[in-house]
Amino acid sequence: MSNREQIAFWNGDAGRTWAARDTQMARMLAPVSEVLCRHIDLSGVQRAVDIGCGGGSGTLHLADQLGAPAQVVGVDVSEPMLDVARESLRRRNARSDSGTARVSFVCADAEVDRIDGGPFDLLYSRFGVMFFADPRAAFRNLREQTVADGRLAFCCWQALRDNPWTALPMKAALSVLPPPPPPAPRSPGPFAFAEKPYVCDILEQADWQDVQVTPQTVNLSWPGEDGLESAVRELLNTGPAGRLLVDRDDATRRAVHAAATELLENHYRDDVLQLTGAVWLVTARNPA
Repeated sequence: MSNREQIAFWNGDAGRTWAARDTQMARMLAPVSEVLCRHIDLSGVQRAVDIGCGGGSGTLHLADQLGAPAQVVGVDVSEPMLDVARESLRRRNARSDSGTARVSFVCADAEVDRIDGGPFDLLYSRFGVMFFADPRAAFRNLREQTVADGRLAFCCWQALRDNPWTALPMKAALSVLPPPPPPAPRSPGPFAFAEKPYVCDILEQADWQDVQVTPQTVNLSWPGEDGLESAVRELLNTGPAGRLLVDRDDATRRAVHAAATELLENHYRDDVLQLTGAVWLVTARNPA
């Protein structure tokens, strides 16, 4: 998918759907934000940018960790998601004191655009950098907007098969549905950076140094407000299995839901569906 197609995708029905589900996504991904911020050195960071900020929950978490007088810019191509982010910021500002970093959100294409507020001490992203049509060019463009010795820190998913939160729902879906055509290797998408050597190669070719790619397992959860079935339904709406259900009839949806409920029953404890996610924590330094 080209950048133009990505921008159209995230400003169309897909972007509006994700915006409507941002509360659930923010809750699911909160443990990832915590792990990523603990992993990186935030000392001395005064200007940071969150690439692919989506609904802004990761941006606001980073701002809380940095504190005043730091500034954080959240960047995304999706206006529906940025509307959510700005509303979250408005509510946060209404209840917060001056002890947290100042935050703004802008619509920009981080692959090619210059981002207002730079140069930055820190380029940060929680699952927002795997969608570039030309990732080497994107990371080169971003490095050029970073101060000398500035830091890069992001997380990305490891392979789908190593992520039970995606692998198990896909297994259930494929017990009912035929397999979809395989995506082109390393094509833009959630699992584009699944291979550690590929991630290292991209960043090194974009002239980043001291590249470190660290594996990390994170506990993810989906509360069952109406029991296991509602938690399974929410999980199916979250991951790639849900894409297989688009435009399917109700009978097919019910069959996939039943298969997933049976497969995931042992992962439902204390009214919460709990599964693990496997991510890479990636850091690097701008030597310029």
